[in-house]
Amino acid sequence: MKVSKRDVLLLLGLLGILAAVCSYFLVYQPTMEKADALEEENEELNARIADLSSKMNNKDSYVEQTESMNREMETIFMEFPIDVREEDSILLAVNQELIAPMQISSISIGPCEPVILQSDDEEIDHTYEIEQIEEYETQEGIQDETMAEAADASVSATGNMPSVLMSRNVTTNYLVSYDGLKRSIKNISIQDNRMSIDNLTVSYDESTGLLTGTTSVDMYCIPGQADKEYVTPNLSSVLLGSDNIFGSIELYGERGLADLEDNDSENADEDAEEED
Repeated sequence: MKVSKRDVLLLLGLLGILAAVCSYFLVYQPTMEKADALEEENEELNARIADLSSKMNNKDSYVEQTESMNREMETIFMEFPIDVREEDSILLAVNQELIAPMQISSISIGPCEPVILQSDDEEIDHTYEIEQIEEYETQEGIQDETMAEAADASVSATGNMPSVLMSRNVTTNYLVSYDGLKRSIKNISIQDNRMSIDNLTVSYDESTGLLTGTTSVDMYCIPGQADKEYVTPNLSSVLLGSDNIFGSIELYGERGLADLEDNDSENADEDAEEED
């Protein structure tokens, strides 16, 4: 079979085009994709380096602000007791009854539970990029041991601080006048321990001319505070016991009656004298 020179040229052209296409798809395109990926990664790394450089330049300010916030948190923590127990709730109710004054009919004390300040969806991640900064410092040769120790101390102090806010709810049902209601609210607001009114409901009682009310108070505490102990409340003002456990009304003529045991002993003495 005889192939003409024209056919050979067409075949060579076709092979050249096929080689070019194969080179594009098998060599050039993957290489360009890798180059684009490397360029995008370099841009991200450059932005990260700029961010870390900015953090390094402001490291003194960050350390100072961290220490200042730690001192501020310690001051806030000092306003909260390390525990709120049932006796604290009872003492608050007794104090309300005396200060308002009011007549409390019942008290409901709940368990001490953590306070949920925000939902999980609203939580913000404040992870501090210590490892990335240390790596950047090592690469740039700008490691500052004094500043690093100060930063580690600040992070350590923050980690050791208590972070769980607890509360115990106490609900009282009472009978009070309008002025007494205002005094009871003010009395809650001036307490040394931190607390807040969660709910307050009052209604007018036509039979007494007073207000029938229910107040729900949340009493807060932060457990785990160093160098702070629970202060036992003074219950000396609380009256204990009762001469009449049933709270019944004393009938007319009950007062002045001699005790039965005394009468029995007197009768026994009289019988003994008669026998003699």
